[in-house]
Amino acid sequence: MTDIQEPLPWGKSSATVAVLEQLVADRLLPRNPDTGAPAWISPHPDESEPKPPQGYIVSFVRLHERGFGVPVSSFMRALCEYYGVEQHNFSPNSISQAAVFVAVCEEYLGIEAHWDLWIHLFRGKLFVENARNQPRSYARAGGLTLHVRPTRKNFYITSKMTTNNAG
Repeated sequence: MTDIQEPLPWGKSSATVAVLEQLVADRLLPRNPDTGAPAWISPHPDESEPKPPQGYIVSFVRLHERGFGVPVSSFMRALCEYYGVEQHNFSPNSISQAAVFVAVCEEYLGIEAHWDLWIHLFRGKLFVENARNQPRSYARAGGLTLHVRPTRKNFYITSKMTTNNAG
């Protein structure tokens, strides 16, 4: 028997069309085409839990601000599969870690993101939320953190991550 239950309910999104258009202006989201299916849609104002239409995924502004791109790379899809999570489970700093790793591989080492090197250097942990006198529940969003393994820190570049991802 386990003391972990289903995740707590979602909170209402603060992302609006204006917020997403600013991501477009900052070149962090693609422009929506004039015709056909849009590349992105904002949450409905009355929506308390994400219910994206078929073919869309849940994403967060903070992830795009830290290097998450659309369409998602094969390396990002491999991370999701390996850790058994969806994209919204990555913490903003984890997106930064993955983006920096890909940049180091592609721009510094001149290779595609190398899966075995990732596994050698990094570990992931899916955190749970603790409610007072309640069973623990998996964090609904942002609960997966990725860190350089403590025994491998001297094999990888040092980096200081944001300590407050509020909002």
